[in-house]
Amino acid sequence: MTMTAHAAPGPAAAGPPGPLGAWVEAHAEPRRGDSAYRVLVNHRTGQIIELSDTEAGVCGQLNAGQAPDPSPDTEAFVAELREQGFLASDPPPPPRRAVQVSGARLDVRWTGAGRLVSTAYRRGARHLFRPAAVAVQVLLAVAGLAAVIAAITSPQHFALRVRPAQIPVVLGLSVAAVAVHELAHGLVVVHYRRAVDAAGIRLHLGTPAFYVESASAVLLTRRQRLLQAAAGVWAEWQFTSLAAVWLWLSPPPVAAPLLHRFVILNAATIASNLLPFTGLDGSWLLADATGMPDLTRRSRGAVTRLLTSLTTRTAARPADKALAAYSAANGLVAALLLATAGFFWYQLFGDLAGTLARRGPAGWIILAAAAAVLGRPAVAAAAARCPDAARTALELRDTIAFRLQWRWRIPAAAQLAAAHPELAGLTAAQLGILAGQLRRTRHHGRLPAALAGSYGIIRAGTVTVTTGTHRTAALGSGSTWGPACQLRDATRRAVLIHLRGAAIDQLRLAAAARPLR
Repeated sequence: MTMTAHAAPGPAAAGPPGPLGAWVEAHAEPRRGDSAYRVLVNHRTGQIIELSDTEAGVCGQLNAGQAPDPSPDTEAFVAELREQGFLASDPPPPPRRAVQVSGARLDVRWTGAGRLVSTAYRRGARHLFRPAAVAVQVLLAVAGLAAVIAAITSPQHFALRVRPAQIPVVLGLSVAAVAVHELAHGLVVVHYRRAVDAAGIRLHLGTPAFYVESASAVLLTRRQRLLQAAAGVWAEWQFTSLAAVWLWLSPPPVAAPLLHRFVILNAATIASNLLPFTGLDGSWLLADATGMPDLTRRSRGAVTRLLTSLTTRTAARPADKALAAYSAANGLVAALLLATAGFFWYQLFGDLAGTLARRGPAGWIILAAAAAVLGRPAVAAAAARCPDAARTALELRDTIAFRLQWRWRIPAAAQLAAAHPELAGLTAAQLGILAGQLRRTRHHGRLPAALAGSYGIIRAGTVTVTTGTHRTAALGSGSTWGPACQLRDATRRAVLIHLRGAAIDQLRLAAAARPLR
């Protein structure tokens, strides 16, 4: 089940900000080892904003009719509230059409599903929450466990490969199980007097899958969210138990192989869905069980942060190490699940694909079209994440490279400060700034004009310079120069360490700030 539904931002309006809209609800709860977990939920758009302590204070000022303290961060946050329709002065736009179709994601989303779930709850599903009904469910779950074990240990042949004519039956059983799973999530939300925003169906790894969206789910208590997260798996196990018991007691002779296959594979699917990793119901259970409802968000980029700490030799908190381990496990499990899905997809559609391939050009065209359609959501999702992944990789590369360069940056900064009186009084912090601004380049022949007025060291080679007295000299390895020197030519092996031109003025300002020591 998806707890966050994203909506298009509303139009920005000029003027002072007002209070939060009546359609906005705030929620706060303790968070393990940190400050409170605070969110704002926009019931009209389904948008959720997680708040820092400062942002929560800004919301309190807005509701009290006070002007927030002027600062760039506050202004950006208020602009975000305005654009996303959280302010009473800027209500969100009218809802879009009830049925929304996305060709890029192969997704059909229905915003009227909340009424359907509420009607199902009132017309009978509410009785499923009564103690007597729960007791019956427990008995069925136990019987289903015995029946699944019997199916696994039975001498009946397990037919993993599916013939083309059997595909509709296999897909029908899978779709029914997933529909029961998602309906259970929605029923728990309605049971606790919250709203279901939308439901839909999309192709997930080549097979149809239902989903339910409810931004209000984050407003449930911790215990209620645990029940809501477990409800889908529990309901799907009930469905699988019915099929397993039926197979165990009186298997229909025609459907027995397919029913046997469904029972075993769906039991494995339910078990994998309980794994405590992102994208699975087990991750929601782990998040609330550990008191970190934002565990998924906090784990993003944790590996990069830990690697940065290691390369810069800064102490990493135990919580950061745990989040990094969890994030790495997330990636590993996601890769394994993707490979497993590909394997079972081949078992399901492999014979059909082979039949089409043997049909000649017409079959190849059909296969190419099917691959393009089914692969489009994955390509679109990967394309959306590639810029962030590339940016993270570049930042990590720069951090590691900077740490490795620190071996020559520190001695070079100290040598420059010792060689030039105007730099000798820099503080340790200012020397650190100087070290970070240094640049190492290679040159041969005429030196670029950008080096004029710079400070630098010749690490290797020979450089011809003209001093302030118009004397020409040749400086060798280990020599330094200052702004009074005009660099002219360099030998082939000349390696220079110098300050970037834009940093010179900043460095002089830092030198003038010696009283800060």
